[in-house]
Amino acid sequence: MKSEKNEKQVLERILTIKQMIQEGRGGPLELHELGICYYLIENFRSASKFLAELAGKYPDYVEIASVQSLRCYCLVQEGELLEAELLLKERIPRDPSNTTLLGLLAHVQEKTHRIQEAIATHKRIIGIDPGNINSRNSIGCLLAEHGTPADYPEAMEHLRIAVSNKPEHPAYLDSLGILLARQGDRDRARRAFVKALSRSPANTVILDHLKDMIG
Repeated sequence: MKSEKNEKQVLERILTIKQMIQEGRGGPLELHELGICYYLIENFRSASKFLAELAGKYPDYVEIASVQSLRCYCLVQEGELLEAELLLKERIPRDPSNTTLLGLLAHVQEKTHRIQEAIATHKRIIGIDPGNINSRNSIGCLLAEHGTPADYPEAMEHLRIAVSNKPEHPAYLDSLGILLARQGDRDRARRAFVKALSRSPANTVILDHLKDMIG
């Protein structure tokens, strides 16, 4: 939430919608809005609960695709990776060009240590959207961390595109630093980590990578 005022407004709206539902005046629109409200205050468990209720009660709801997409995101945020993947595999065939859903699937695959599957899904995203630099960064980082030296040129190509598009992005600079370190270029890796940390000073992951360079 951007401010306490905004959060207060969302909480008030949640109370109003719940009262409407309790009085029998709520339908799919209200359940959808309730899910969005909980999402906005980052209560992903409650958001997922009401979105699932909506999908169960009103499977023909006109916005069911967006409902299920948001539910997938909330499940991932809650660490419910198996349930999220089952839902993603149900939704993606109905919307095969939806790069948001595919990105969530790649995230689940990575978190469940299926690195090659995650890379393949990110490549599928790039096939749909060549300008998707988040997926290019993910491929580059995954190849740097889990690949062999033979994979490093491909990793560098993806990271070059990501960093050239957003040269100040800390995550992209961090990925570049990882790859440079794996290639033995410790000086350039250190500079990449320093720049990344200057853009995101509280990021402990980047700090650990920099400590590895110094140590």
